[in-house]
Amino acid sequence: MGDLRNARASIHEAWRDFRWVEYRPFAWVLVPELLFLFFALKLQTPWGMAGAGLVLRTLGEAGVHYPTAFLALSSAFSRLDSVIFAILGSFLIPLALARIQAPMLEKPATGPDTVRRARRAYKVTLLAYVINVAVLIGVELLLEAGPRRWFTGLLGGFKADLVTWLLGVIVAFTVAVVFLYVPIRAVEDGKTFGDALGGGILEGLKSFVPTLLIMLAFSWPALLVLALVQVEPALLVTRFRPELIALLLAVTAIMNTFVNYFIYSAASRLHWLREGRPS
Repeated sequence: MGDLRNARASIHEAWRDFRWVEYRPFAWVLVPELLFLFFALKLQTPWGMAGAGLVLRTLGEAGVHYPTAFLALSSAFSRLDSVIFAILGSFLIPLALARIQAPMLEKPATGPDTVRRARRAYKVTLLAYVINVAVLIGVELLLEAGPRRWFTGLLGGFKADLVTWLLGVIVAFTVAVVFLYVPIRAVEDGKTFGDALGGGILEGLKSFVPTLLIMLAFSWPALLVLALVQVEPALLVTRFRPELIALLLAVTAIMNTFVNYFIYSAASRLHWLREGRPS
């Protein structure tokens, strides 16, 4: 119960103490994401095809033709997002965390020390993210091979798609909780590569329930929007405008930058409380 109280307190403090300087690294991730979605809306032009067509084509020829391109857009966006977070996020997330922790350490939020701590955390954050993605891909393949077929046979149609999507979300959150504390520990002075990776995974397992509460508290609005795109994209394409998918993905991407900021901010505070330090 103590950890749950600390989690609720961390959620409140993260919301109350929002600072733009801490959030800005997450906002930089938006630049390539929104550019990709803009290019996807302009596939009829050479520069639109050059900007988004290469990613969409990995999903088949239908991925670069109107309106079927918008049916594949969510999957293509997820693939691109994984690459962006691996390359850019492995530095920008530790940078944001170093800024979040700066007031707790009574240090300035910007400056060479903050950048130094973020750079030191890059490799272990990248490795943790790659492992995270690899596990999710493996689980997704298992879902396709088994549960999705079972749900389709038992429920059929929309219900099966919704249950499969919810199961995928639960798995994604479960895996994310396990690796969430790796970059949080990695930006702390005195932590080695092994301390950050092994200690972060162990902390995620020990703090699983309160950390899951933090993630759900901030994520549910973005999940509602994402569900519209991922559960029944054909409905949006055939009954409304196909371009609506790109718009909803853009809204989700913007929301997720704030979601990620608040999750890491609250988890950092919970981490400090678990170690007996004031947040």
